Amino acid sequence: MFDLIIIGAGPGGYHLAEKAAKENKKVAIIEKDKFGGTCLNVGCIPSKAFLHVEKIVEDANRGREIGVVGPELTIDQKKVVDYKNKKVDFLCKATKNQVRKSGAKIYDGYGKIVKPTISGLFSVEVNDEIINGKNLVIATGSLPFVPPIKGVMEAYNDGDAITSTEALSLTEIPKRLLVVGAGVIGLELGSYFSGAGSKVTVVELGSKIAGPTDTEISTRLENALKQKGMNFILNSSVIEVEKNYATIIDKENKKSIIPFDKILIAAGRKPYIENLGLENIGVFVERNTIIVDDKLQTNIPGVYAVGDVNGKLMLAHTAMYESEVVLDNINNKKTKIDYNKIPTVIYGSPEVAEIGITEDKAKLENMDVTIKKISMLYSGRFVIENELFEGLFKVVINNKTKEIIGLSIFGNYASEIIIAGSILVGKRFNVEQIKNIVFAHPTVGEIIKNVLFN
Repeated sequence: MFDLIIIGAGPGGYHLAEKAAKENKKVAIIEKDKFGGTCLNVGCIPSKAFLHVEKIVEDANRGREIGVVGPELTIDQKKVVDYKNKKVDFLCKATKNQVRKSGAKIYDGYGKIVKPTISGLFSVEVNDEIINGKNLVIATGSLPFVPPIKGVMEAYNDGDAITSTEALSLTEIPKRLLVVGAGVIGLELGSYFSGAGSKVTVVELGSKIAGPTDTEISTRLENALKQKGMNFILNSSVIEVEKNYATIIDKENKKSIIPFDKILIAAGRKPYIENLGLENIGVFVERNTIIVDDKLQTNIPGVYAVGDVNGKLMLAHTAMYESEVVLDNINNKKTKIDYNKIPTVIYGSPEVAEIGITEDKAKLENMDVTIKKISMLYSGRFVIENELFEGLFKVVINNKTKEIIGLSIFGNYASEIIIAGSILVGKRFNVEQIKNIVFAHPTVGEIIKNVLFN
């Protein structure tokens, strides 16, 4: 009998398994596919391999302007994919070994919940074996969402339409790439393929790119990506896909035709709950999503759901944080999840990162705040290392408490600086507490002090 059974070995699952096992809990973790889930295999890690290559080429080719002389570099996509696969394989094996060393038992197979064989326990069938546990965590992640566009499944079957999974294995750069969706996935992959030589067009249903990102930041990001050659068609949707061209329609019902060699469906992801046996124990599901409370528990005591499968905030670090909350609650600490502590990042060049309250949200909710912002050109290191984009740093301050309640960053190094933002917002630092913190100079991160006290 196990103290904890986890179905799914993505970031939420493997992080929980390792931490629980190190607390001397008897843990079983089940994975039907590759260890590491979407993030390690077909998501955040492999996409960063692509973006790393793009940045090397971009920096090298720009180097001629500052005295680094040499031939212009190009991308060998087959070698890029080989490099990506090598890194992903290493990290997957390392993660699996780390969980195994913690003492958790790993089951390679499909886990399905069955009606309990022992009263008071949860039962899961895997590889024709029934295992039982006191607590059960669903961490099965998500799949790419393919909207019901006429002809899209036929195009997918022919290889003309792809999701992020297939995009990360392309060994040839498409001459014309049409991207459906200007969220994180569409922007990151669109940016890479644009840098690699594709003519990229992004169609977005909304009026701005990058979803809930601060409007001023998303506008600057859009302009920066346009400078790099990407084209955006907003307030529009793809209504039909045929061989090498798509029909789009705008909000005024005007139709137009966009040719493509590949069409990347980047319209989001959907929780994976198929054939898990949730109905066998009565777990409540709504709109294909497992419903949880603020302790990540389902309607069934002792059954939790973390990561994409609960539909809250589909990010790898969200799943890891949620797994820590679950472990606390298994240990009867009654910890509640706080999604305001979770940063979001759009990688590429330039980067975007945010945490907490944006200026848009503060205005929408009539919050009593002060917005401070500063150009990233106030950072000497940023000036030295960046030519194309000015960058912007914004802070939202609660006027009553003087606490920092939000950060929005546009510019390279944003993904690293936001770690400081996680501390400031998560620990509710006020402005006065920052005065005595010494930042190394020259760093891009010292812009935090500049924006608060200049």
